[in-house]
Order: sequence, then structure tokens, then C-alpha cells
Amino acid sequence: MGAIRQALQTLPAPVALIGAKDGDRHNITTVAWICQESGDPPQVMVSIAPQRFIHDMIVRSREFMVTVMGEGDEEAALFCGTKSGRDVDKVKELGLPTEPAEVIGVPRIKGALANLECRLVDSLVSGDHTIFVGKVVAATFLEGRRPLVWSRGKMGLL
Repeated sequence: MGAIRQALQTLPAPVALIGAKDGDRHNITTVAWICQESGDPPQVMVSIAPQRFIHDMIVRSREFMVTVMGEGDEEAALFCGTKSGRDVDKVKELGLPTEPAEVIGVPRIKGALANLECRLVDSLVSGDHTIFVGKVVAATFLEGRRPLVWSRGKMGLL
């Protein structure tokens, strides 16, 4: 592994699920390349490879859910990051409880550290990924849990 790749892996990143809904099909996938990019308006950006199943779901629906993963969510994060929504209904397989979102059509994951309901405002193909920018139109947050982070190829807690 080259020095550039090793150095990039030291950047800590939040572990989150990105959810999208296309028709009746709800899909979630694990991401770590995500961050807030604006405070006014509140916006986040997420980087997703075009070959990921959820990529085109976001393009078509123009909205997505960011579910910030916390302490105790390691198994779900690993499962959702290693299985494709083309092949398995991850929400059903994991038995994740969901509830309707406040504003968008993508369900929230109940009991998550945070859920951010996002409307797509822009996208940009950059390198081997698409950067999706979403305006946060509603959110939920639970106190008392530490967020999961990804660094040096491992999940850990802040």
C-alpha cells in the first residue's frame, strides 16, 4: 500500500447508512465518505460509487436518508456495507425497525443516533464516485450514544 493511501486511511470518518426509496423498494447501504458541507442552509454531502445499487435510486428519487450509526450498530453497519440491495432486502434481513420520515419518502431507522432527511440539491461526478449534496429538511437525534467512526480500515467509537 502506498503512502498516499495509508495517509488517507488515517482520516476518521463517520459511519452512516444512506437510505433511498425507489417506488416500493427501500434500500440502505453503509458509507463513511460523508460530511456536513453547509450550515446555512444545513447540507451534507455523501460520496457513492456509481455501481452501488443505491446510487441510481438517489438519482431517480432525488432524496435520501442519512442514518448516523452509533454504539451497538457495528453488526448492522458491517452487514449493510457488504451486501448489495440488488440481492437482499437489508432492512428486512436485519429486522431493523423503521418509521415514516417527517418530510421525505425514505423511512427513518428507529432508535438510530441520528436521522437526517435530505433532498438532493446537487451532484457532481468526481474521480470514481458521485458526490451527492442534500439539504437537510428534517432530523431526529438521540442523546447518550457515541458515534461510530471509520479509520485505518476499522470501525471504532468516539
